[in-house]
Amino acid sequence: MMLVKSLTVASLVLGAHSVAFAEDDLMSILEGKTSQAAAQFVESEEVAKLKKAVNPSTAEQNIFFQFLVEKNYEKALFQWATAFNGSSFQQTETGKALEAFLNYKNGLKLTGVEALLNISAPEKIDSTVISLWKENLNDKDPVWGMAQVTWKPYWTQVFGVGAEMAVLLQKNYVNEDIAALTELIKKTPTDSVERNLLQWQLVLNLGIRGDAGKAAQVLAHLMKAKNNPIDKDLMTITAGRLLYQNGFLDASIQYYKKIGKKSDYWFQAQEEMAWAFMRKGEPQNAIAITKTLTYPHFKGWVGIESYLLSSFSSLKVCDYPHVLETMKAIKPQFGEHLVALEKLTVDPNQPAVTNLMKALSVGPVSPEKLGKDAHMIPAHASRDEVLTLLVKRHAYLTKESELAEQLYARSLTFGNLQGQFETLKNQVQTRAQMTQGAGLQRVQELAKSELEDSKQVMQRLRIVEVEMIQQVDSASKFIKNVGTTESKMGSTGSTNKYAMSFANDKEIWFDELSNFKVDVKKGCAKASVKE
Repeated sequence: MMLVKSLTVASLVLGAHSVAFAEDDLMSILEGKTSQAAAQFVESEEVAKLKKAVNPSTAEQNIFFQFLVEKNYEKALFQWATAFNGSSFQQTETGKALEAFLNYKNGLKLTGVEALLNISAPEKIDSTVISLWKENLNDKDPVWGMAQVTWKPYWTQVFGVGAEMAVLLQKNYVNEDIAALTELIKKTPTDSVERNLLQWQLVLNLGIRGDAGKAAQVLAHLMKAKNNPIDKDLMTITAGRLLYQNGFLDASIQYYKKIGKKSDYWFQAQEEMAWAFMRKGEPQNAIAITKTLTYPHFKGWVGIESYLLSSFSSLKVCDYPHVLETMKAIKPQFGEHLVALEKLTVDPNQPAVTNLMKALSVGPVSPEKLGKDAHMIPAHASRDEVLTLLVKRHAYLTKESELAEQLYARSLTFGNLQGQFETLKNQVQTRAQMTQGAGLQRVQELAKSELEDSKQVMQRLRIVEVEMIQQVDSASKFIKNVGTTESKMGSTGSTNKYAMSFANDKEIWFDELSNFKVDVKKGCAKASVKE
């Protein structure tokens, strides 16, 4: 009778849920009741299905699944090697995805996600493991923006378009085929951040290809879009550039004027506006602007091209003394900067770069925040998107390497796992170091590029100098032939009331800068600050 009763109870347990039998919980079978572990197992249907699919054949594998049922992911990770190392399951797509999931759940998010996305045939992964991933990872997780992988269409079905876009937007599409970029835009929701970012890439793409008309159309739409993450001033200065490119100089100047002094793009907008005035044949207006840009206290904020523009515009009005003064100012203003760039091309691991990367890991960085370091790094380094992404990725991996170190320490008390977790720790640390190295390499590339640009500017300055010498020589010969010794207004040596002078030759308030007005008549100039 007791035997029949025991068999009946066991039969009821098996009939209530087939998972109880799969658990092989000997204690529950012998005592005729469902243990707490079995109850948890019943509640986790996906894990139950996974166990059935794996069909564990050893006690170590059963222990692994018990930890998985209990959601004790750290112990499950520690048990993984003992249970599955060398097994055929470990090499399957499902096995790789499950191991990646354990890394993800133990804080090694980027390591886990990249391992998952690098599986060559993801469609072979058992649906139970896919369900585990979907329950724990959504398309809003920042890890997507860090993962550097080749995206497979299968993952869009699993994690959604948001995750796909976060991965794909790490790539620069400025030189991408227009049709391919347009198709990518169509996949994104209207007024989404992802769509706006891609539309911005389209604006730049079209602009570089010379299709300023279409670029302007896309930009006009983008400037009115909701959820637009692109800086308003950056879009405004881009609009000015497109107008300048098409020859609409007055309109471009109006857009440049919209950039306020508090903007990080103000100096750039001022310089480009001055070039627009030069193209209009109004060097006096360019001189007024460059007098502000070449103000000595803006060291580290303004590029050497502003000094070329200042010299060129002064040459146009025959203000030779100012041409010489501007050229003389280049060495004290940029000598230290150019030497620093030369040093970066040899060894980018410099204190100023270290400080820049620390600042970028926290958020956007302006020259004001960098202080003196701004003059010791490439001019556009603080706004370089590639460098910013590498810095963020390095910070992410550094955090993971610290977690891997902690996992390694705890693994010492969990059996003979030292070798496996030391390898894991070293792998994460190596990836962090490689990312840091890539960031330094990017700084090196920016330094080389700026040095090359600076050399070209210096060559143009020499042309200005040669032209000035020729003009002075011609003027001297003319004076000699005419037989007069009167100083010509605007020529070297002019000392009369029309010689150029500016307020910032003395002490000046910042509000006065950019408000210079220059009148040029017959090659002579005078300047005053607007009242």
